[in-house]
Amino acid sequence: MKIANNIEILEIQGERGTLYPVLIWDDNHLVLVDTALPGQTELLKEAVSKAGFSFEKITNVIITHQDMDHIGSAKTLAGLGAEILAHKAEAPYIQGDETSLRITDMEKHLHELTDGEHAFYERMKKGAPYFYVHVDRLLNDNERLDICGGIRVLHTPGHTPGHISLFLEQSNIIVAGDAANIKDDALMGADPMYTQDMAEAQISFEKLMNNKPQAMVCYHGGYTLIG
Repeated sequence: MKIANNIEILEIQGERGTLYPVLIWDDNHLVLVDTALPGQTELLKEAVSKAGFSFEKITNVIITHQDMDHIGSAKTLAGLGAEILAHKAEAPYIQGDETSLRITDMEKHLHELTDGEHAFYERMKKGAPYFYVHVDRLLNDNERLDICGGIRVLHTPGHTPGHISLFLEQSNIIVAGDAANIKDDALMGADPMYTQDMAEAQISFEKLMNNKPQAMVCYHGGYTLIG
């Protein structure tokens, strides 16, 4: 779905629900924000093609945070020449220098996991090393990328320590990653079930709203106007 002159929301459907990566472009850049789950590369390619672009022409990948549903195809894109960008606090997890916080959390509660959750943990732990990717550029809070009409980095920790959202200056739209969600048509902050620090996450959500965007894109939930 095209939501501005140079912004397209992609829809990647899977058994764990629909994910909403975002494409942003100008004359010299094709930027993808987040890259769906491992195993969804072909779906992502189809979505990029449907938007009128070539997957192989993506120049930059901005990863909002370390979770597998965000880094799934990043390594493939890096192999095609795309620059990988992420917050400096998140990079060690994306690169595999540190163990994913999701894996660490599950290991703390292995005895409490259902059979399905335990199977998911095993798949994740075994598969994660195949999808780690080197981060080429480390981002900081309030850093401005002078591409695609201006992209300002907002450090929005809570869901994970290095989570970032992106303020798209030209359109006054925020790409929130998992710092915000849409449930039952209502905009809200990070999902408590998957958030490391809810108090910090609430501060981050307020930070997003204080920027007074006209709309927001949530990785889980999609697009909403803000009245």
